[in-house]
Amino acid sequence: MLFWLFGSLAEANWAALGLPAAVLAATMIALLAQARPLNTLLLGDEPAASLGIPAARLRRHLFLLIALLTGVMVALAGGMGFIGLIIPHAARLLVGSDHRRLLPVATLAGAGFLVLVDIAARTALHPQELPVGVVTSVIGAPLFLWLVHTRARDTTGL
Repeated sequence: MLFWLFGSLAEANWAALGLPAAVLAATMIALLAQARPLNTLLLGDEPAASLGIPAARLRRHLFLLIALLTGVMVALAGGMGFIGLIIPHAARLLVGSDHRRLLPVATLAGAGFLVLVDIAARTALHPQELPVGVVTSVIGAPLFLWLVHTRARDTTGL
C-alpha cells in the first residue's frame, strides 16, 4: 500500500524498463509531433480553431497519451507527487513555452530530479529509506504554494 501511495525506486531493475522505455519513447515522439498544435493551443481554443487546430480532439488525444504514460510509470514506481506540477513550470522558466524545447527539457529535468530525490530519500535517514513521494512532497509543496502565490499576485497585482 505504501508503495502505491508514496512511490519507490527500491525495486527498480533493468529488466523491468523495457515497456516503460518503449511507452515513453512512443509518447515523446507523438507529443513532439504535436508541438506546433500545442503551441497554437496556448493562444486559446478560438484562435487555435481559426488556425485549423481541432482543440477538443487534440485534448482527447493528449489525454489518452498522457493517461497511458502515467499508468505505465505509476505501475512501475508508484505515485511520485509534485514532480509533474513543479518540473514543467521550472522547465518553462528555463526554455520558454515552445513545446519543441519544453517537452524534452521537462522530461529530462523530471528524470534528473527524480534521481536526486531518490538519492536524498536513501541517504537522509540511513540505513532506513524514506519513500520518494515523501521527499518530493516536502520539496514540492512549498514550491507549489509559492507558484500559486506568485500567479495570484501577478493576476491581482497584490
